[in-house]
Amino acid sequence: MKQITTIKITGMTFTDFRNHKKPEHYSFGDISYITGHNGSGKTTMAHGVAYALYGVNYYGEQKIDRLMNESAAGTQVQLDFTDQNGKAHTLIRNRNGDKTALLLDSYTVRQTDIDRMLCDKETFLSMFNPLYLTERLGEKGRALILKHLQPVSSETVLEHLDQGYREYLDGIDLNNAAPDVLMKNYREAIRQTQMQATVLQGHIESMTEAQKTAEEKLTKLYREKSEVEVKIKALTDKQFAGIEREDLAIQRDMLLSKLSAESDTEDNGAALLRAKLEETKRKTYESKYTKQQTENATEIKVLSGRYNALAERIKGLKPGTQCPTCFTRVTEQNLPEVRNGMMTKLKTMAARGHELMDQGREIAELEAKSKAVFEQFQAEDIQKLTDELEELEAQKNGVAKRTELRLALEQIEKMQKYGNLDENEYSKLTCLSAELTGIKAQIQAIEDMADEQNLKNAYTQQEIYKEQISKYRNILGALGEFAYKRTEIAVSDLQMPNVKIKLFDVIRSTGEVAGVFKFTYKDRDYTTLSLSEKTLAGIEITAMLRKITGLDCPVCVDNTESIAAFNPVSMPSQTLLLRFVKGQPLTVQFRNNAEVLRQPVQELKKAS
Repeated sequence: MKQITTIKITGMTFTDFRNHKKPEHYSFGDISYITGHNGSGKTTMAHGVAYALYGVNYYGEQKIDRLMNESAAGTQVQLDFTDQNGKAHTLIRNRNGDKTALLLDSYTVRQTDIDRMLCDKETFLSMFNPLYLTERLGEKGRALILKHLQPVSSETVLEHLDQGYREYLDGIDLNNAAPDVLMKNYREAIRQTQMQATVLQGHIESMTEAQKTAEEKLTKLYREKSEVEVKIKALTDKQFAGIEREDLAIQRDMLLSKLSAESDTEDNGAALLRAKLEETKRKTYESKYTKQQTENATEIKVLSGRYNALAERIKGLKPGTQCPTCFTRVTEQNLPEVRNGMMTKLKTMAARGHELMDQGREIAELEAKSKAVFEQFQAEDIQKLTDELEELEAQKNGVAKRTELRLALEQIEKMQKYGNLDENEYSKLTCLSAELTGIKAQIQAIEDMADEQNLKNAYTQQEIYKEQISKYRNILGALGEFAYKRTEIAVSDLQMPNVKIKLFDVIRSTGEVAGVFKFTYKDRDYTTLSLSEKTLAGIEITAMLRKITGLDCPVCVDNTESIAAFNPVSMPSQTLLLRFVKGQPLTVQFRNNAEVLRQPVQELKKAS
């Protein structure tokens, strides 16, 4: 079924429709004048067209009982029309009881075929009835208009933008993402970059301040480092003074070899006991609290650094600086408030530090108890195994010799560990070594903070952030213009002489497009218009719909007696004009283009 883009009604035949009992035929031309008194049946013509095509009345209502003759069981309307090629067609809608039949040029068709061939009911009635879109459809009219608007490609929009905006939008996928979504993403990117820049500014201020105080802090730390190193050196010098560690290693190997040789002459029982005894001695304490101690010490160190840094910032707090915690710019007015806020933060950090120190002590106590229990159990096991071994060895030769070898081996191993130090000195050496490691870490941190190159890199990154923010803001502006221009182009086909229609509200700052459906006629809101003004506005709207759909459908104008004149440019190739004439029966007269007005040729009986 070929598409029909122009429909021009040439005639209609009614059977049992409204006040028509017998078949009655009426002819129409390019302009048809339908006049008569109220109730004479003028609107029957409009109802007949709508019913034949879509099974509804002129207002889109499916009130079949009001269209049928009250004394008939069914009704029929035959619509004769020509298409864009001048080819004649006949459409018959027949209703008998609850069944409806549709015949087009003698072929049975369905309503969907009519919709595909011409257009859907809402589109046709919006062009046929000047008040249908505005008075009947309401908000649904917006969807109908949007359905027929041609989509606007991003390339078309870009062609209408200034070169500067096009450059900002270069490389951005505008076909698969809405401008408002893109703008939301770029605003978030600006916010994130600004936060990064603020944090970086805090680092720059910290590095600048660190450079000012680095020399003093480093002097103190190097002094502490030197003092600890002196103490460590004193202990390490004493630890192995006069001791040849290589000789100790050789002696240990020799003793182990002799014990092994002695063990070869023993029976399996003694060998197993000795192996178990050696295994028990080799066991070392494995702390369950190492991870907790490390985490506790690390958190104390980090918190200490943050505490000292914040304390220094509080000392240097003055108007014009920026709060490192809330990023508020400090002024004379808010200085006390900002300082109090930072002091509260400092007190919180101090409280947390005390809490961590208490936790550290508790962990150390648990560690000491756990180690003592391990050492006690180990000593008991060693003693038990030693007693069993000595009892077994007492029965054999060479008991004294093996005992002597084991004692010598224990002495060598103790010498390798402690050297000339006692247990307290060895423990102190271990603590000093840990303290030295912490001091070295602080020195490294301050030197890194005060490094001139790091400060230069920070300033370079700061400029990068500024450029990014500027670029994102330029893109935001360009996207706002893009959204506005695309909407402007999309509705360009909706321009009418006196009627203005608004389907979109575009917020340039956000790129958001809000749907609206508003009409004005000569700059007046549609809801304030008189019936005649609404009719004139509706005539322009039907012309706009014909433009965006590409269809040339008739328009039927009711109550033309209230209209002095209308713009003929807005009219389609066929117009039905209904006018009230007091006391006159229904009369249909028509003329075609360049023809003289014909005399009245039809009369309709007054509608019952």
